[in-house]
Amino acid sequence: FWGLNGTGKTTLMEAFQLCLFGRAAKCASGNGSSYKEFIEKRIRSSSSKKQASVSVNFRCTASGEENNYCVTRTWHKKRKHTQEELSVTCNERPDYSLTEHWNQFVDEFIPANISHLFFVDGENISTYATPRQIRDLIGEGVQNLFGLDVIDRLRKDLQILERRNRTAIMDSEIIEEIRQKEKTLLDLHEQVNELEKNKTALQTTELILAKNDLTSVIEEYKKIGGELRDRSDEIEYRVMNAEKRLCACNLEMVELASGEFPLVLVRQLLDDLYEQVEEERETTRARATLENLQQHDKEILNLLKTFPNTENVIVSLQQLCQTNLEQFMTLASRETPFNLSDRTVNQLNSILEFKFPNFGNSMEQILVAQRDAQIESNEARLEQAGIPAEDVVEELIKKRNALAIKITELEDELSGINFELEILHKRSDRLQCEIDSLWESNAKQEMSNKDVERFIHHSQMARQTLADLSEAKSNLHIEQLEQLALDSFQSLLRKDRLISSLQIDPKTYAVQFRDMKQVPISPEQLSAGERQLLVVALMWGMAQVSGRLLPVAIDSPMGRLDSTHRMRLVENYFPYASHQTLIFTTDEEISGDYLSQLDSWVGRRYDLIYDDLVGSTTISTKIN
Repeated sequence: FWGLNGTGKTTLMEAFQLCLFGRAAKCASGNGSSYKEFIEKRIRSSSSKKQASVSVNFRCTASGEENNYCVTRTWHKKRKHTQEELSVTCNERPDYSLTEHWNQFVDEFIPANISHLFFVDGENISTYATPRQIRDLIGEGVQNLFGLDVIDRLRKDLQILERRNRTAIMDSEIIEEIRQKEKTLLDLHEQVNELEKNKTALQTTELILAKNDLTSVIEEYKKIGGELRDRSDEIEYRVMNAEKRLCACNLEMVELASGEFPLVLVRQLLDDLYEQVEEERETTRARATLENLQQHDKEILNLLKTFPNTENVIVSLQQLCQTNLEQFMTLASRETPFNLSDRTVNQLNSILEFKFPNFGNSMEQILVAQRDAQIESNEARLEQAGIPAEDVVEELIKKRNALAIKITELEDELSGINFELEILHKRSDRLQCEIDSLWESNAKQEMSNKDVERFIHHSQMARQTLADLSEAKSNLHIEQLEQLALDSFQSLLRKDRLISSLQIDPKTYAVQFRDMKQVPISPEQLSAGERQLLVVALMWGMAQVSGRLLPVAIDSPMGRLDSTHRMRLVENYFPYASHQTLIFTTDEEISGDYLSQLDSWVGRRYDLIYDDLVGSTTISTKIN
């Protein structure tokens, strides 16, 4: 069953249960209001006849024969009360006997007290996902599934009979004391029931509605850019920081440009200048050498003339000296337009050899830093431009804060109720012990009637036998439940090697796991999603242990699970939950890959479409 929120999926789920169980339906008794109030709220106010009805058609095998049944439950809303009518047909014929004894008939194939194992409300699974609620779920399931509640009622009935027999021979003062304590105990039970109703109303109605409203406000707040407004100080800081970095980069560039860096633009001219300066320095050295060279050559030739037989040597030496002299004269004759000093030449050489390479590295670093700062500035300014004005988000902020305060108050109120319940439970247990002690002590001291003594003796033996039977049966079925729940839980978990074993305490129904190294793991160590899957696995396991081949209906199946755990549900739970499974889902829960994976298992699909003009839902059917 696929439809948007408000199209009637949960209403259909409730309709199944109401038609089958009436006032015994858990959906009608677990919301803190009376059955009358529950029904009156669901009869459409626009209905001129002030009535509503639900019919369920199904096939069921009884006495080896398959029969077609149609159950119709109708409510007529009158001034001060609401009248309920039930009719049942078998194979299209009215069956008055079945109508009269319908509660006993339906209890044979799907008892109302275990209906929650087959009508699964995904939204409420999270409320079970606490260690105490898990213990209560297992305890209630074990008691109801295996008839342990009947055994427990027998034991209590025997205990009541024992008390009645003891009363005949008991001291009147002790009887009065017991009566007073039992009256106090009854008051405590009424207080507990009232608190439980308040707690259920808080958990299943007020708290869920407040959280849903808060989620809607937060989503709307995100859509208009509220998150950017929450980060406005951070964004403002980013803008300022980016601007500072840009400014610093610009100052570094200005500082670099105010020095010798602009000479990079005339690098080739400076190289040419350096070559010209080197030539001029060579010319200057030639000029300085030329005068000394002429004098030096003259002195050598004069010296050789003083030696005999040196004419040839003198001629050759004169030619060599003349050649060298001409070379130096050629060099010395070149122009020296720049005539730079040695200091200036050294500065020019330093610029060309050392500073120019550093200029490139420095400028590259500045440009990279400038680019990064500019990108950061653009991104920050883009986010800054997306920040909504204060008057746009002011109303949503007020709603968000008010809802957050309301949720906190409701959770505080819930914690207070839990605390009060714990105190009342302790007082009740203590008072019950005192009453039992009075009964026992008085019975030992005052029992004189042999018939009463014999009856009480055999009654106590019978109660002990019933207790042993209950324990033995509980242990047997708990072992089956442990294995089935473990297999189911492992098939749903994302972490395949997280759990190796699952144990359920037969007395307290507390659950404990062990990992692959046999180290104990308590339910508190599991994540919220894993605890929700544990609840699903336990309900699945108990449904299997019951041995009843019944359809399973699941409303809002995905809850707050992540994508991997959702796929595990689609692959390993929905196809195998039962021979017939009804899934009530929104278009967001089961779509895309989830729908593709599940499509081959779907026999029929019903689309629920709500018409605002008419104020009702129409259903279109698609058969795969």
